[in-house]
Formats: sequence, C-alpha cells, structure tokens
Amino acid sequence: MNDKQLSNFPIIVFIISTIIGVGIVTLPREAANVIDQPNMWVSVVLGAAIAFLNGLLIFSVIKRNPEQTIYDIGPNVVGRLLGSVFNIIFVLYAICISAFIMRMMAEIVNYYLLDLTPRLVVISVLIVACVYLVSTGITNIMAFLQLYFPIILLMFLLLTILSVRNIEVTNLRPVFVNDIVPLIIGAKTTFFSFVGYELIMVLSNRKSISGWKSMSTIMLISLGTVCTIYVLFFILNIGILSLEELKVTTFPTIEMAKSIEFQGFFFERFELLFLFGWIITIFTTVVAYYYAALLGLCKTLRCNKNIYLNILIGSIIIVLSIFPDGITELFSYGTYINYLSYASLIGIPFILLLISSIRRSLR
Repeated sequence: MNDKQLSNFPIIVFIISTIIGVGIVTLPREAANVIDQPNMWVSVVLGAAIAFLNGLLIFSVIKRNPEQTIYDIGPNVVGRLLGSVFNIIFVLYAICISAFIMRMMAEIVNYYLLDLTPRLVVISVLIVACVYLVSTGITNIMAFLQLYFPIILLMFLLLTILSVRNIEVTNLRPVFVNDIVPLIIGAKTTFFSFVGYELIMVLSNRKSISGWKSMSTIMLISLGTVCTIYVLFFILNIGILSLEELKVTTFPTIEMAKSIEFQGFFFERFELLFLFGWIITIFTTVVAYYYAALLGLCKTLRCNKNIYLNILIGSIIIVLSIFPDGITELFSYGTYINYLSYASLIGIPFILLLISSIRRSLR
C-alpha cells in the first residue's frame, strides 16, 4: 500500500464521494412516509448533526490511537481475539452495504436504462471495475475520486437549475409546523443517509488527520456539503412532486429529473443525464467500502493484499447483491444493514474509546 501523505482535500472528497449514493434517490420517499410534513428537510439537518456528533466519537478514538486504522486500534486496545471480532464485524458491514448499493443500482438501471440486461451482468461489470481500481491502491483511488468529483457536483448543480422552474410553492407549505416529534423521529432515518464518514477510520493512519482541528474541519465540510445537497434535493422533490406523491414513488429524485422538459432542445431525457452521473457516485461509494473491506480482511489475516482476497470479496458482494428476490425484500435487507451500522458506527468506537480511556486513567 502506498502511504503517501494525504492533504485534507482528498480525504474530504473521499468522504463526500462515499456518502452520496443510494440515499439521494430513495431517501425522500422514506422520509415522507415517516415524517409526513413538507418541512421534512429539517430532519436532514438533524441527521447531519447526529452524524457529526458520532464523528466526534470516532475522532476521539483516533486521537487516542494516532496513526492507526480501526483494524489496528481494535487488537491493540481490546486484544487480538476481540479486536479481530470487531474487525470482522466492520468488514462484514462494508461488504453488506456494498452489496445493498450494488443491487439498488442494478434495480434502477434495469428499470430506467437496460430493462433486458440481467442484474447479474450489471452488478458484475461494476464489481470487476472495483476489483481493478482497489488493486491499484489508495493513492489511485483518491486520484480517481478527485477526477470525477467535479463531474458529480456539476451534475447536481445542472439538475437543480433545470428543476427550479417546475417547483409548485404551495407544495412546500407550511414551512414550519408545531409538531416537531415526527421531525426528531425522522432524524433516525436521515442519519443513515450520511453513513460513509465512518470510513475515516480506514484512513486514520495518516498524520494529516491526527489533530482535532483538521479532523473537525474534514467532518464539517464533508457532512455540511452532503447536507446542503440533500436539503436542496428534498426541497426540489417536495416542490415538484408534492408530499403525497413522494410517499408512493419508489425513486422520486429520478422521477423529478423526468419532469424536466425543454421542447425542441437537443437533449430531452434529462433523467438519463442524472442517472449517468449517479452511477458514478454509486461506483465511488462501492469502491470506498470495497477498499475498507479488503484492508480489514488483510490486516485481520495478517497478509498482504492480493488478487485472491480481492476477487473473494467481489464474489461475496455479487452473491449477496442478487440474494433478495425483489425491491421490497431489498428494502428489508437494508433494515438489517442498519443493525450492522449501529455496531460499526457507534458500538465499536464507543467500546474502544471507553477501554482506551480506562487504560489511560489507570496508568
């Protein structure tokens, strides 16, 4: 692995590229069914705030164990056996979330683009690309993410500009309501749309993120950027489709893109433009989790990264991704991933922080 020093910017791009993925096309529907208020974008802000607080927990662990990844910290703090268990949990989490994202991508590609192409083919093509990119190392992964990051932002900006003219302001009212309980409950749903920041723990062996200032800057800019994009798209979805339509639309953001019309314009199907850019975001997300899984497996087994482990992880992701029978079972599959998320994002860092603090106080 190439351990060149990374500045904050590539790490910020890494985190943003990891976070933005499936949530941008499915979250508005999920939030609408839970919150049922036009100002449900407030829950997005609350979810981002919770993610930032959880990020501080993760940073506390990193601060007490500088220049180590999560896979090094676990065995050093709780012993090799329990630390290996923690590592395997995190690896499983990375693999399962990759499989979920790949299957969701395949469902959307089949529905909007390649309706006659088998899901297995769609998934396998992207996995092969992941196998190749991850095998080149973290430096090349960072370079790839930085290359496509402006394209992703440009796609979001273009879609926003083209969608504004279709907003019905009445769909956004009332802006504020007295019942804040659904907004707080909805924060639990929106919080999971920010997962991806936890992969800072696989980059934490870099000296550039060992200080509180740099770490808080990375998290604030990363989560703030994603939160801004999500809030903007929430407002667009509600304003264009209405709250009631959001509840019954499986992929509202794509349907919002389909509503863009410019008669006589040389390019009329703007949802295709969005989908092409969105598939890139899916790929960047899966690549990041794929790298995290491969790194964790290699460190746990104490071996160098090799093509066999790389292919093994890719094969497991393919098998898990084709396991659900349909979209309904796929969403249920996502519920189980949330349990792994609790363990990986909150449980493991909290235990490591607690034991590290106790050991430090006893010295």
